[in-house]
Amino acid sequence: MPRLDSRDGDQRIPITLLSGFLGAGKTTLINHLLSDPNAGKIAVIVNEFGEIGIDGDLIARATEDMLELTNGCICCAAQGDLLDGLNKLFMRKVGLAEPQIEFDKIVIETTGIADPSPLAKLLYTDLKLDLTFKLDAVLTVVDLKHVETEIANSIEAQKQIAIADKIIFNKRDMVDDAAFERAVAVVSALNPYSRKEVTSHGALPVNKIVDLDIFDPKSRDDAIGDWLGSTEAEAGHAHDHEHTPEVSAVCLQEKRVMDWNLVLRFFVELTDSYGEDLYRVKGLVQFDNVDKPVILQGVQATFSPPTYADSWPRGEPETRIVVIGKGLDRADLEARFAACVFTAPEALDRGSGVI
Repeated sequence: MPRLDSRDGDQRIPITLLSGFLGAGKTTLINHLLSDPNAGKIAVIVNEFGEIGIDGDLIARATEDMLELTNGCICCAAQGDLLDGLNKLFMRKVGLAEPQIEFDKIVIETTGIADPSPLAKLLYTDLKLDLTFKLDAVLTVVDLKHVETEIANSIEAQKQIAIADKIIFNKRDMVDDAAFERAVAVVSALNPYSRKEVTSHGALPVNKIVDLDIFDPKSRDDAIGDWLGSTEAEAGHAHDHEHTPEVSAVCLQEKRVMDWNLVLRFFVELTDSYGEDLYRVKGLVQFDNVDKPVILQGVQATFSPPTYADSWPRGEPETRIVVIGKGLDRADLEARFAACVFTAPEALDRGSGVI
């Protein structure tokens, strides 16, 4: 099967991965999504139909593993292997399996205690999936009332936040301003570079959930700016927070051009040092003799082939790489990265003392 790309752009089906700890409000958010008359043709893969509680008046057609809703949405029950489930959905979409259905995007709900990293890695790196689907964004819903306790007691909760492209702060109506600010600071210490949304009762517009294109923005300059995250000032505030847990984020920045081979070696050393504790790496790099910014990113210890952006987000070339993981040694990472700056051969000759 050929990859669904064209001159007009990427035609693959976008997948939104929805994560969040038990009770955070994922199910409520999905219910809002499925009930929205403007939702469009979205297929939602959930763990249990019964937990969603869809109004019977919204159901146009029902089978054992699928509900077709009057607003065009599809709700499917997760059964067995995800790869097989996605393949069945696509076969129904193209009319090679019954019942035939129409959808143009997919939302997958993960279980509350699950680490989303392996699933994100699968969606991102599986060559067969990559022909038909693309990972649009990883969203994590957090419960503002309990997130501090969850982060303190659960590495899975930390991972869910660390890998997210967007964090949805839910249950704002249940906390006062001081508790809200404290929770946001603790979460931002884990991942200061994600987009943020604040809501109550999981109520968000559809365009805040799907079609974000922020996991791998390719050449969309506006998306790349958001993808790299907050300003340096915001990031610095998060880094200095006294409650920063074992999982943390480090931003590496450099205005000088980088050496391609040295950066590749840096990433090899990074994966060797941290392995599965390396949750997410993403950034733009300015290489010698390369006119465009180079996009580099990976999930856990797996990196994708480099791609190019059309221009720098803020107009000025600057290498910026975000590393999120467990037990990161900031000083060591900064020293290793600084050693990747490109040095012209003539500069090496002048510095060697050879005449």
